[in-house]
Amino acid sequence: KTLSRRTRPIKNFVLVPFHDPDIGPVSITTDPKKFQQDLQELFVQGGGDCPEMSIGAIKKALEVSLPGSFIYVFTDARAKDFRLKRDVLRLVQLRQSQVVFVLTGDCGDRSQPGYRAYEEIAATSSGQIFHLDKQQVNEVLKWVEETVQAMKVHLLSSNHDSAQENKWEVPFDPSLREVTVSLSGPAPQIELSDPYGRVVGAEQGLKELLNIPNSARVINLKFPRPGFWKLKVSCSGRHTLRVTGVSSLDFRAGFSTLPVSEFNHTRERPVKGLPAHVMLKCTGLKPPGYLSQVELMSASGRSLRTIPVSLPSDLGQQGLWTLPEFRTPPQSFFIKATGNDESGFRFQRLSSVSYTNIIPDPPAVRMPNVVRGFYMQPATIGCSVQSDIPYRLRFTRSGITLGEEKHFQNSAVASWEIAHASGE
Repeated sequence: KTLSRRTRPIKNFVLVPFHDPDIGPVSITTDPKKFQQDLQELFVQGGGDCPEMSIGAIKKALEVSLPGSFIYVFTDARAKDFRLKRDVLRLVQLRQSQVVFVLTGDCGDRSQPGYRAYEEIAATSSGQIFHLDKQQVNEVLKWVEETVQAMKVHLLSSNHDSAQENKWEVPFDPSLREVTVSLSGPAPQIELSDPYGRVVGAEQGLKELLNIPNSARVINLKFPRPGFWKLKVSCSGRHTLRVTGVSSLDFRAGFSTLPVSEFNHTRERPVKGLPAHVMLKCTGLKPPGYLSQVELMSASGRSLRTIPVSLPSDLGQQGLWTLPEFRTPPQSFFIKATGNDESGFRFQRLSSVSYTNIIPDPPAVRMPNVVRGFYMQPATIGCSVQSDIPYRLRFTRSGITLGEEKHFQNSAVASWEIAHASGE
């Protein structure tokens, strides 16, 4: 069904089996029939091993899959190799992929680091954890079939450690072809009200994609009326909420330590301790539509900071919007962008992953061991420096400084010019 859509969201298929102590062999194909054959040939080795080498398998899947992939982890155990978590989180932020866990077991203790690693990976990637019995796996697969979509956008994300009820107001803009609300946790309850305050149900087109009474509930609505919708959710324990849509209007964020004019001069994460400059690359937003503000959001959906967005000189024609310099918070954060579309309707979008600060390495200097030249002819001695932090650079010979010391803000190439090379 997923492959039959007009806009195909899947370009290739990757299968990474894992069973302690082995990972692989990895199967990569663009042929759905070959992928189905690989799945059928997969031998499930009885289970019983707790924990498993699952984080290494996720790492491998992120390394070999395309950016923006949907990664689903099916296991009955927590992770043994949870020390690889940092590598996986870095790859998630780099590849902008989503990781969803479908667990039929967890080794009985959800306070262990091997389970907490799943929670952190899911939270960072806007994924979720679903707990179910083995006979309920087919229900989840039907939900996967519905939700693997091209042009998937994120509207809201929150994680909560305890039982509570929360209410949210979310603007649905006309570009949203559908909206999906996914709540994972015990005794999940979802109530969605339209801009007129009416609770929507099956009569208004609301479709239930997944309903596992003590684990998860997922609902979907096609072509919602534009305006401000109200969402009320509750769970009786730890839970996660994700609200996504299908739309051509979205953005990507890039970070730099200095102002830049091109998106390819940015990186995926900010640098700890240095001022941050953010460039947003927007798609599907045409003048007179505009971005009005950006908020840095906590994992629980709380606003940490609001930053106004100025109208660029080209009025947003190129889709590039820059933020004034600011300091990033010490904890992980999502970026929420809000504005008005060309028809004046309010919209909001959330980054697909949360961001953490890079702890910079010391500057790395490279220069050739030998530079060949001609006697009494000009010669150049060059060096390159890879750095995320400001530094000072000078050339020396026998302890004597040559020329002036130079200051750089980040990676650079420098050289020392010799007018007349000699043997001295």
